[in-house]
Amino acid sequence: MKFSPRLPGAILGATAALVIVQPQIATALTVEELNQLSQEITVLIERKDSPSNSGSGVIIAQEGNNYTVLTAYHVVKAGVSRGDLEYGIITHNDREYKLDLNTIEKLPGVDLALLQFTSSEQYRVATLGDYDLRTEGAGRSSLIFVSGWPAGWEEARRLFNPGLRVAEEFASAFAKKTLAEGYEMLYTSITYPGMSGGPVLDLNGNVIGIHGQSEGERISETEAGTNNFRVRLGYSLGIPIQTFLNLAKEEGNLPETLAIANTPPVNLSRTEMLDSLEYLQPDRPKGEAAEDKRAWVNYGNELWRISRVYADANPEDSRTIALRKKAVAGYEEALKIDPEFYQAWYARGNALSDMGEEEAALSSYDRAIELLDYERLTAEYEKAIESNNERQKLELEAELELYATLWRYKGLLLSNLQRYEAARDALMQVTKIQEDDFAAWDLLGMAQLELGAKEEALKSFEKSLAINDEYVYAWLHKGDVLAKLGQFNESLIAYEKAVELQPNLYFAVFRRGEVLAKILQDTQQSPQALDEALSIDARDPHGLHRRGFAWFGLTNREAAIATFDRAIESNPDDALAWAARGLALVVENRYEEAQAAFERALELNPNDFETQEVLQLLEQVQQLDDSDSELRGMER
Repeated sequence: MKFSPRLPGAILGATAALVIVQPQIATALTVEELNQLSQEITVLIERKDSPSNSGSGVIIAQEGNNYTVLTAYHVVKAGVSRGDLEYGIITHNDREYKLDLNTIEKLPGVDLALLQFTSSEQYRVATLGDYDLRTEGAGRSSLIFVSGWPAGWEEARRLFNPGLRVAEEFASAFAKKTLAEGYEMLYTSITYPGMSGGPVLDLNGNVIGIHGQSEGERISETEAGTNNFRVRLGYSLGIPIQTFLNLAKEEGNLPETLAIANTPPVNLSRTEMLDSLEYLQPDRPKGEAAEDKRAWVNYGNELWRISRVYADANPEDSRTIALRKKAVAGYEEALKIDPEFYQAWYARGNALSDMGEEEAALSSYDRAIELLDYERLTAEYEKAIESNNERQKLELEAELELYATLWRYKGLLLSNLQRYEAARDALMQVTKIQEDDFAAWDLLGMAQLELGAKEEALKSFEKSLAINDEYVYAWLHKGDVLAKLGQFNESLIAYEKAVELQPNLYFAVFRRGEVLAKILQDTQQSPQALDEALSIDARDPHGLHRRGFAWFGLTNREAAIATFDRAIESNPDDALAWAARGLALVVENRYEEAQAAFERALELNPNDFETQEVLQLLEQVQQLDDSDSELRGMER
């Protein structure tokens, strides 16, 4: 049995842009059970005079016969403003209760509201997940589900759609919309108008967010008496439940009978996760829907989103490949109906890109760019501003955002194909359209750096950081270009900032070590010299972490181990120091000691996925003969 070279990647961080975590499912709940739970806690908030403007909510508390519902404020905003609208709260058993507008309490600064209904019946109350979403792994995401009632559909039915949550540090980079009013959660679930206010659930069935927005293209044709039918193109957005809990505590209107859980989801095997999602696959459009290009694009998008969940467990799984092929076929059905439907070309490009068919994906993006016609869009947008046509202005803004997104995705693909000049030109288009797109400025700098234009790249990275000084990858890339320019002290500062923002960003740690090696001569490589270069206070546990990783980057593993030992001696419950000690021991091929260190780290931090994965891999390594281990040749 040969061991694949996966362990170094798993430990050291295989890519600086890793976004997706291994999905986690609670062992106590299947996806079917999660669906049933979400059905019982999700309510429809129906606006009687305009059902197409209805929304959803989640039952979060009960006091006697009074139930408290949490929802997005915009669902009931019109009722609060006018005071004469009638809303009904419809529960999972089809019982309807009139909403008393006087019970609505808006939370300040965010799109959230509390409201109440009264019933003698017993309804299930949601459990709120009060834990830091970032603790599931920096730069990673997790599987979630959104529950809600789409508005304006011919037959009312609740949807329960899976997706991947994009980690917080990446959310603003991927979102086409500005993250405001508390919308800090980004996820790939397909959502529709009417699902606003519904719960976002983790795999333990805990509510971790309230859904409220989606990045879609509104199509002007009417369907089922409403013009709210959208092609779902971008991400969905929600407000973290911790935002609600913190604000409600400050305002003094936190319900007294909340059910709170503080534990993130636990793991289930990849095979069990894949099997559990089988029943969520959508049906092909039939009847009149089969003649609707929008229905085919949405069908393809649902398949594509589910395929990304599958791919996160196993990209080569036959179901992943089959779903992507079915998604592309769905987009092509839409294009048979209307060859100029740019939303279908855009979506087709996304799926083909995931399938590794870069040239075909580029052709799809190019066709969508051509059909959007930027000059026409900008001219119409200026007219909408002049005529104060707010609705048309918003629709054109969405199309302009999509136009910029197409160029960004095109630039990414061209970079992957190492066609850096074309990538640079594509990304420059993005920055012309959206000057505040810090992610695009960072990507542009990377393309410029590959072309040898170091000074231009530095300006692009600095532009990115001027817009968002907490974008960790712009700091990392700024450190890279400064090192190439020979500005080692400045490079060190940039890497330090990256590590400060994301302590487990090992690429920054290692590159910082390389710069230190250039700064410090062999006779100066002492703890005192390192402390001076890194501005370390050796009495500070975090300072010891930084010194240990610096020695690690300088390939002095024994000094690194000794430093982490000192941190552990200072604080035996320092999980990071234990994991870092294990990391250094692995590189020294001292696997039994490394396993003991990682086991202690996991004992202190039981929900750390990376530590769990490393321990599994270490167990595999120790089952091999030394002659079989592919780790023997690791650089020391």
